[in-house]
Amino acid sequence: MQKIALDQAGAGMVLARNVTTEDGKLLAPADSTVDEAMLRRLNLAGVTELVVAGKPVPGATMGYDALARAKRLDHLFRAHRGDRFMTALKTTLLKHFKERV
Repeated sequence: MQKIALDQAGAGMVLARNVTTEDGKLLAPADSTVDEAMLRRLNLAGVTELVVAGKPVPGATMGYDALARAKRLDHLFRAHRGDRFMTALKTTLLKHFKERV
């Protein structure tokens, strides 16, 4: 799954999440295949980003910074260094953040 800017989206990509307006109106359901008409409609609706299946756009991160997230986790978990559960949780979160890139 990858979050991309609308202008990076192309026909044939598959939506991984619903696309909705700010007030919750459904514009396009998850698992829909993107086509040119959908891209025009979403652009007119003011949509700026989509979450698509797979990782079709190499390097697209939408400002996501895994290193900054890792530093933030170090800060948040600093008081729990001796706690096995909290250490395992931190490790799991770090793995998740690295996989998102």
